[in-house]
Amino acid sequence: MTDWILQKLADRLGVAPARAGEAISPHIRFEQPWGQTILVFTVLGSVGLIVWLYRHEARVGAGSKLVLAALRVMLVLLAVFMLSEAVLSVERTGLPYLTILVDDSASQQIADQYEKPEVQAKLDVLAAPAKAAPRRAAAAAQADPAGDGESTTTRLAIAQGLILKDDARLIRELQKQHKVRIYQVSTSAQMLAEVDRPADLEPALAKVRALQALGAQTRLGDGLRQVLTELRGAPPSAIVLFTDGQTTDGEPLAKAAELAARKGVPVYPIGLGSSEPARDLELTELLVDDVVFANDDVRFQAKLAARGFEGHKLKVVLKEREPGSNDPKSDRVVASTDVTAPRSGHPERVELIHRPTVTGERTFIIEVEPRPRELQTNNNRIERVITVRKEKLKVLYVETEPRYLYRYLKSFLEREETIDLRVVLLSSDPAYSEQDRSALPTFPAAKDDLFAYDVVLFGDADTSFLSQSQMQNLAQFVTEKGGGVLFIAGELFNPLSYRGTPLELLLPIELADARNPTAVGTSVEPYHPELTLEGRANPIFRLGENDVVSMQIWQELPQLFWYLEAPRKKPAAQVLAQHPTVIGPDGKLPLIVYQFLGAGKVMFHGFDDSWHWRFRAGDRFFGRFWVQTIRFMARSRLVGQRQAEIQTDRKRYQRGQPIQFRVRFPNPGLAPTGEVTLEIQRKGQGPRKLVLKLAPGTRNVFEGALPQAAEGNYEVRLIPPPSLNPIPTADFRVEAPINERERIEMNEPELIKAAEATGGKFYTPLDADALLKDLPKPSKVPLDTDPPIPLWNTWPILVLFLALITMEWVIRKRKQMV
Repeated sequence: MTDWILQKLADRLGVAPARAGEAISPHIRFEQPWGQTILVFTVLGSVGLIVWLYRHEARVGAGSKLVLAALRVMLVLLAVFMLSEAVLSVERTGLPYLTILVDDSASQQIADQYEKPEVQAKLDVLAAPAKAAPRRAAAAAQADPAGDGESTTTRLAIAQGLILKDDARLIRELQKQHKVRIYQVSTSAQMLAEVDRPADLEPALAKVRALQALGAQTRLGDGLRQVLTELRGAPPSAIVLFTDGQTTDGEPLAKAAELAARKGVPVYPIGLGSSEPARDLELTELLVDDVVFANDDVRFQAKLAARGFEGHKLKVVLKEREPGSNDPKSDRVVASTDVTAPRSGHPERVELIHRPTVTGERTFIIEVEPRPRELQTNNNRIERVITVRKEKLKVLYVETEPRYLYRYLKSFLEREETIDLRVVLLSSDPAYSEQDRSALPTFPAAKDDLFAYDVVLFGDADTSFLSQSQMQNLAQFVTEKGGGVLFIAGELFNPLSYRGTPLELLLPIELADARNPTAVGTSVEPYHPELTLEGRANPIFRLGENDVVSMQIWQELPQLFWYLEAPRKKPAAQVLAQHPTVIGPDGKLPLIVYQFLGAGKVMFHGFDDSWHWRFRAGDRFFGRFWVQTIRFMARSRLVGQRQAEIQTDRKRYQRGQPIQFRVRFPNPGLAPTGEVTLEIQRKGQGPRKLVLKLAPGTRNVFEGALPQAAEGNYEVRLIPPPSLNPIPTADFRVEAPINERERIEMNEPELIKAAEATGGKFYTPLDADALLKDLPKPSKVPLDTDPPIPLWNTWPILVLFLALITMEWVIRKRKQMV
């Protein structure tokens, strides 16, 4: 009743009505309040005095005494009311906030595969409202192009589906008694929308539908603390949190929940994802030659990583795609191997060997067969385009005298079907070239004649037989034509006599400190070359069916008995083999060294007695070593037959990492001036262009970078000049930041701990329907107070005061008391 009277009084005094979602609470307040003791003493004293006086009044009856006493008491109270300067104070209250936090970190892209089909089916139904949008449907089709039945329902889609289901019933019901704020939380908490009125609902739902899981980190604790800080003046009545519970950076969720508990804000987490350890197989880092030879063994090596499958038997297959086909079902299995899944975090290398027979551009796929309930299967395979050639490699072998290596190597290469050998024996008489079908009378004098070869084996050759222009041509054969030159050390000329000649610039070693130890009387102990880490990974030394067997063969080869001491390599050179005991200023003495130079490649062998490796083995290992060395040296030349090539600094990137591009024209004459343009296309989206500038100090290399790219598979092609054919292409993949993929199972204990600490409750998506009835009953929160309206000095109060005095005077007059 009192509230009704005060409300009517506020209306009468012109107080502005409450806005939508608000309420007003009028009450009387005293600007000059009396002390409680004084007030009680004054009122009670006055009332007691009035009662005592009228009790001893004998001239009127009891009824009149009571009326007069009541009027006098009312006057006293009214006087106190006026002296206290009573005012009408109006407080405005509003609906409490309720916040919904949606985890939009990259881990929410994960589509969990559940063991029980009925659970998977229910979650697919829950996510249906989110997948109904055209963008979601397209994404689902892209995620499961083969239609293999695996669920494509992501964690974010489940969260969106719970918010959107039943015509967004959750938000509609909450909006009736709350101001609903929706946040996206990953690297930080950002307000997505606020639903204050029914009209705000549709724009908010549109933003929820458009939400994408792109956050580089998950900072759940920081996000929760940020929301509580933003609403510190009016803490939310509850916080609903859609997340998998994994914090990858910042404050833990359970720690931030302590602040929510102190503020009396319960947290209601809805756990997304499976709490089971993630199950995933992944193939990475495929190693295979870009150019290979028909009917030769080609090794495909890749790293296999596994999570949740340790000890399981797996099958890795190599497939070859039919020319002109884009249908994966037409891929033909050409090799396979059974492997045991490695421990999580310990990838192991797998190797498959195939002997291609069809020449041309061939597409090969190495794939580990998918297993049930894998997290994702698009990382189970790697594709690579390889050029298969059948023509022979043209090799020129130059020596001064027919030393042992020359005799054995020449004899072997003449019999090798993949080698077209020509030899130059500088000290021979003219009749030698007429008697030997492989021999040339002299070193090629014309540049075009030299450039017809793929590899030059430059043995212990005396440069006095060569002109300055012939040596210049050999240098240009490497730098411009992309050929390979292998210098094989000798005791007489190579390389010590090459100081000051154009050949010195080609060598990957420094000649300043080089010497022949036997020429100065130093004895050489038998030794076995030791492979460096780079050497172990190089195809030259693949002497067996796999790396382990190859290393065993290498270590069991016969020892060598001579070497040239060249302790310093050039800065860009790579050491493949070194002396096991002889130490130089830069470490162990290099024996096999190579470097890229211009468009080609140069190698140096610091020994000449590899023919010892024929002992009891014939050409089995000696021949394999030399054929693989020649092919390694020829690869730059063979790849150089492509008019241009695109390279990226890696095949896989994390989102946010810059992507470095490099376009090289092996023939500088084909390179455009100034810049080239790449077309970069993410599968399923339109292309974008990137301009690459000419690299400083080069005529045929262009470089540039893409600052970052969204996750997905990308194809790159060169927008070529009209004369360029075929058009070079490349591909790469952008993935979620590694932290978002390290721990991907739902952290249920953390979510339960946060809920219990704050008085909330943990839900799974399947029991989240109970959330609405479990939320605390909302209470109004104060907003502000209107300026006070004075009552003590208003006309109605004055009229009431005068009316009471007049009434008392009239009664006293009529009773003849005055």
